[in-house]
Amino acid sequence: KGVPVDASKLTASVLVCNGAADAFVPQEDIDALQKDMIANNEDYTFINYAESTHAFTNPQSTAVGKQFGMPIAYNEAADKKSYADFMKFVKKKVK
Repeated sequence: KGVPVDASKLTASVLVCNGAADAFVPQEDIDALQKDMIANNEDYTFINYAESTHAFTNPQSTAVGKQFGMPIAYNEAADKKSYADFMKFVKKKVK
């Protein structure tokens, strides 16, 4: 299981931009995070980006993944979408 949510320390809205094909984050950890966020009545948004691995926003990740045999790759469409989603989130939450 991933790190549990400590509601006493969480004071902000949370946006999680997740690569749906991320081999480093088990589905059980995602489920546990979402369960904790709901149980603690936290304000969070979780977005999965299809066909996106770990480090999908880093343009160098494809080369690094190939160099070191790691399942990471840049995904330009998901990078742009996650940035747009982040900007919408900030505009909605920051007043």
